[in-house]
This record gives sequence, C-alpha cells and structure tokens, in this order.
Amino acid sequence: MRREAIYNSVSRIIKDLQDCDIQGFIDNIFEHYRGRDSENKNSLPLKIFHKYMLATSNYSDDDIEVCRIIGIDDLLTPDFWQNLSEPSGRIHEVYSSVNFALNHLPKLLMLSKQHYVQDIKDQSGDIPEELKGKTLLTLLILEDDEQFSSPKRLTSALSSIADLYEVVSTIDNESPNELIVLACDSGSDKSFDFLGLAKVVEQVKEIIITIWDRRVLHRHREASETLSLISESLPILEKIDRLKDSGAIEREQAELLKRKTISGVTQFFEAGVIIPELESESSHAPKQLMKPEPKLLVSPWSRNKETPPVYEAEAEEDTSTELSPEEEQMLDLLMKKAGNIDKGEDK
Repeated sequence: MRREAIYNSVSRIIKDLQDCDIQGFIDNIFEHYRGRDSENKNSLPLKIFHKYMLATSNYSDDDIEVCRIIGIDDLLTPDFWQNLSEPSGRIHEVYSSVNFALNHLPKLLMLSKQHYVQDIKDQSGDIPEELKGKTLLTLLILEDDEQFSSPKRLTSALSSIADLYEVVSTIDNESPNELIVLACDSGSDKSFDFLGLAKVVEQVKEIIITIWDRRVLHRHREASETLSLISESLPILEKIDRLKDSGAIEREQAELLKRKTISGVTQFFEAGVIIPELESESSHAPKQLMKPEPKLLVSPWSRNKETPPVYEAEAEEDTSTELSPEEEQMLDLLMKKAGNIDKGEDK
C-alpha cells in the first residue's frame, strides 16, 4: 500500500470514528454493563449503528485493510453490533483499538505526510510561492504480486510524461523546464507526482484520457494495432497540423513535435501506466487494459532463468585436424631445428 493510500484511509477512518462518536458509544455500553445505563439506551445503539454503517458502506479495500491492521474491523460487521448486549472480551479489545486510533494515529499521520503534495491537493498549508498556480499529475505504475518493474519501464514512464509536457508547453509558448518530480512513493504499486503549470498539466491529462478512451474503444484488438490507431487519431496531432498550416510554427518544428508526441504516447502505452483520473472515467479496469510489455517486467522468483548469451567466438570450437599452409611451414621449420639439435648431440 502506498503512503498516499495509507494517509487517505487513516484520515477517513479517524473522521468516521469521531463523527459517529464510537468512543462515547462504547463508553455508554460499559455503563450499561455496570447497570448505570442512560435513559435512551434502547435507541442509542441503533442510531449509532445506522450512522456508522452508512459512513463506512463505501470503504475501499485499502480502508478495510487498515481497519483490520488497527484492530477495529469488527465495527464493520453487523454481528459485532448485534452481540453488544452481553459483555465480551472482544468489545474491550475494540475499545482499546479505537482509543489508540483516535489518540495516536493523527500524530503518526503527520510523520507520513508527503512534503507539499497533500497541501497542494488540498490547496492548504504553507505552499511556497514557486509552487503556487501549479497542478499535480500523479503517474501510477501498477504491479502484480511477485512482479516488479524493470528500470526500462520506469524510464519509459517518466519520459512519456516529459515528452507530452514538452509538446504542450511548446505549443502554448511556455517553458518545458517548469515540470518537476515533486514526490515518489511505493507499496503494492509505485507512483510519481509531477508538478507543472496548471494549463499545461491539464492538457497532458486530456491526452492521456484520450489514450484511455481509444484503448477502451479498441480493447478487443491487439495492443500493437491499438497503439497505431491511437497515434493516428490524437487531437493534439491535428492541432499541430493546424498551427503548421497557419504558419504559427515551422514545418520542421511541427514534424519534431509530432514525433515527440507519438514517442510519448508509445512509451506511456508500452509502459502500461495510468493516472488516477482514469479509474473514475470508466467502468473498465485500467489495470487489465493498460498492461505493460512483458519485457518491462521482472520476476525475481522465476524458475526459468535466462542463460547468458554465448558468443559465436566462444561457441565455435575448432575440431579439425588439418593444418593450414602457414601452420605446415612453421611445423617443417621446427622439425628441421629439432633435427639439427639431435645431430649436434650425436657428435
């Protein structure tokens, strides 16, 4: 789980515990066990139960996993609430976990907060003047279990964003040097947070969403065929042609921009990366459709180890017994010398 996912899940869980006053609710349960129940004891569990179930009904897999690790996942099950009428050791364990979450997790959360990233997303905090007016683009590099990305996949993914940003910024007469990698993160997947000029970043996102739309449209075709269709139908390429025809840019520059666009799209597609916006744009799973080229993945536990290449010079072994003319001449010379040595010893 990436740090951002942990931060978002913990923040949400703490907010729901506080908004539903789960700690106060369990305190009232203990009062009931001790015979000092409040007047509205019969309605209290039902109201709190409904409120908390509604708040947690759309928890993600990450949210549920964090609840399990904290030790409050029982709160997500109706069985736990139904059995509150009788004291049990489990209620004390959950109460202890809730207290820990409310008292200590907010402090630990501050330690895991990425520098400037969350502030820029929330448009809060003390953001440096140089970073204001800019927008984040988060690149997600998804990985399956027991598979890791090769360096080539990472360089392709980063280069794809750099190429597309350079094309858009050149067209808009902005500096491509404004793009920076603000943060990176890893867990079950990897992510890179780019920061650039807002109007340029938004156009790069539009290009990526267009790539995704074309991929969904042609999802039944081979990846190589889909890539060709995508490259031929990008609105950014049409925009470059219009600028060339109007004389806004030179023919040579237009050709360079088109090549760089296709290079960026190709690297993005082959690296099999996505941005978070794709997950909310379609019902199709980006992880299934945007798979990287197999050569860009590495499995360290694979039993099919590749044998090192055997070079032709090493593989060929000269087993012939015939001598070349040069070798025969050298052999005759050595034999004559050996004969002269033997004659000298006989004397």
